[in-house]
Amino acid sequence: MGLPYRFGVAAEGKFERFNGGGGAETVSLEARWALADWNKIPLNPTLFAEYKFGVGTIRHEEVPPPSRGETEEEEEGGPPKVPDAYEFRLLLAQDFHERFEWAMNWFFEKENTGDRGREWGFSQSLMTPIFLPNERLKLGLEMEYKNVTTKDTRGDPLNSFVIGPTVAWKPTAQTRLDISPLFGCTDDSPVADVFVVFSWLFGGERAEAEAPVSTRFRYYTGAGFADSYSGKETSGKEMKQVAPPPCPQWYGDFEWNVNLWGTYAFTNTEYNPNLWLVDVVQSTSEGHPVLGTFDHYIGGDHAWGGGGDIKYFFCRYFGLGVEGFALDTSKNGFDIFEDPTIPIFTRKRINHDHTIGSVLGTFTLRYPIPCTRFAPYAWAGVGAIFGGGERDVLTTQGPPDAFAVHAQTDHFGSETKLLGQFGAGLEFRIARRVGLTNDLSFGVIDGPQNNFGMFRSGLNFAF
Repeated sequence: MGLPYRFGVAAEGKFERFNGGGGAETVSLEARWALADWNKIPLNPTLFAEYKFGVGTIRHEEVPPPSRGETEEEEEGGPPKVPDAYEFRLLLAQDFHERFEWAMNWFFEKENTGDRGREWGFSQSLMTPIFLPNERLKLGLEMEYKNVTTKDTRGDPLNSFVIGPTVAWKPTAQTRLDISPLFGCTDDSPVADVFVVFSWLFGGERAEAEAPVSTRFRYYTGAGFADSYSGKETSGKEMKQVAPPPCPQWYGDFEWNVNLWGTYAFTNTEYNPNLWLVDVVQSTSEGHPVLGTFDHYIGGDHAWGGGGDIKYFFCRYFGLGVEGFALDTSKNGFDIFEDPTIPIFTRKRINHDHTIGSVLGTFTLRYPIPCTRFAPYAWAGVGAIFGGGERDVLTTQGPPDAFAVHAQTDHFGSETKLLGQFGAGLEFRIARRVGLTNDLSFGVIDGPQNNFGMFRSGLNFAF
């Protein structure tokens, strides 16, 4: 509920279902205060405080219990009560050039009783609107770090770091669906944390500081990954040791990848290479030329080529690399000269054969599916593309008559431009060190007339 002077208050209830049982767990009272109106001060800081009242019982361990060399049983009289806890947050958010939306949430939470769990960390996200109008669809990247301890493990905290893509879709002005699959990068991290949040806004759309999805409705979540670290599974009143089933590892936590591939590129620009050249002169003299005033960088409607990339995966799921490719391309052109005072009118078709090359730096996100040889992946890169963009431009002077106008063709050579590329695909490991890759990508140069797509297929060598 919003109050004057940028204050807001709220109440929340948390209900849990676990191992066949469930019920209310906590009731929370919270307040937030924005230091200023939106975009009046940098980063739009907002302060947040919350107190949680434990109203249920603990149904699973918050963090791995200390090793005592034997099986633990529930406390006499049943499971313990959920402790009260307090939490403070600092939320920062900023729009950059009305194109990128960044948010960061620092948090600290402390339990008052029980094992006195303590958790601190941060989450942040960066998103940009795409495709749909009114920023209805946004894509980006999100990460979260958490440091978790109890009164018995202050010197040996659990450090969890997860990172992954995030998507926000607003079907209407009042509803919003957020999905963030985050993947672990440390030994203490879960394999994956998937956050799905559906929101309904009562009132009009407005600018405000929004937390990343992973902390939008944050609770003390050590329990969400603790059982995986301890290797224990809760069953009834006892906890027993469970050995995970053996599983072959086809993808390494730290590895170099060298990928060699062939490619087919296709453009998305209307182009009529068979237009009669007299029509080119006529339409240009009338002020609305049909050929020669626009260009798409590659030239024709398709091209074949090949390339490769080198990537280093600094954890199983994320890698940085360098990519390069070359395309054998051909573009139709023309050469026209007309001087009615001589009189002379020469016209001929020409062909621009050239090789287009590109070099990019890339960031790759992949997810090796456990106990399989498959790993879907996505990547984005930025770099330079060169060797394309040749074009022929006709200039005319005189009456709008194809046979009475002065006309001359100007030829422009290749250009080097900034290239952005993003795509997704699937890798299949034939062996531990060799994989098959197939993917689809899109290149963005400087407008829809120059953009192009690429199908790629190749071999990946891991070291």
